[in-house]
Amino acid sequence: MHLFRIRIRPLMIEFADVETTFAYCLKHGLLGVGWSTQSNNNTKDWDTYFSEASTKYDNLQVCAYIHDRVREGDLVWTRDPQRQYYLARVNSGWEYWTTEEADVHDIDIANVFRCTIKAVEPTLVPGKVVACFRATWPIMQPIHEIADPKAREYSKLLWNRLTREPVYEIDASVCSDVFMLLDAEETENLVSLYLQHKGWRVVPNACKADTMRFAYSAIDPKTGQVALTQVKTAGTALNRDDYREDRNRIFLFQSNGLYHGADAGNVTCFSREELLEFLHSAQT
Repeated sequence: MHLFRIRIRPLMIEFADVETTFAYCLKHGLLGVGWSTQSNNNTKDWDTYFSEASTKYDNLQVCAYIHDRVREGDLVWTRDPQRQYYLARVNSGWEYWTTEEADVHDIDIANVFRCTIKAVEPTLVPGKVVACFRATWPIMQPIHEIADPKAREYSKLLWNRLTREPVYEIDASVCSDVFMLLDAEETENLVSLYLQHKGWRVVPNACKADTMRFAYSAIDPKTGQVALTQVKTAGTALNRDDYREDRNRIFLFQSNGLYHGADAGNVTCFSREELLEFLHSAQT
């Protein structure tokens, strides 16, 4: 099973807006891209489509990507103009399909795959997926694989829960570590909540010159003591030696426990275990 993200976004101003286009996709249970032909003849034969479309377009790589890679049983993330996220399970592979409705409303969706589409609550969308819709991803790639085992296994698990059916077998070893499912921003938010739980008042940094290398600062309301916090994920280690000369108290968290350097009196390194304990206690 493969996991993809797709943007439903007409790229030319003469086509229907994104909201109308997305509503069309939900209505008909499909996702896809444009690259319509002159004849608009529906077909499941790639060679027939490619032969005609090649006379109109120089590049059909996106259409070929869907034809070659998207298969029944794959999962696809997408979102609408209001940033509502959806998870879709592919029911059939590529086909060229259009309707009179699409022609009347100038909806540029024709290279499609059929799917069952489920809305997902914002809190259930993993950070890895959210990141795939940011501008740092290739804007000119409407569809792209999310080649992340953690996001894939989580999406399978989520689909099972959305449908209340054991559609997919889950590799528990991949999904067993919650920190593997959090992106950098979500991990920072978790540490922020933990500090507040410990009695600190977290203050977002306003790009001050002396605090730019920290995620945020915190203040002890009882003593007025200031602490600065740095959070790193994946394989980016934190070194206590980089902070031992700082006049403030320093809180560090590395989601994989990658700490270097000697102990320092002003530096506190949070462990994975205490953050996990906090998470579990917050759920009960």
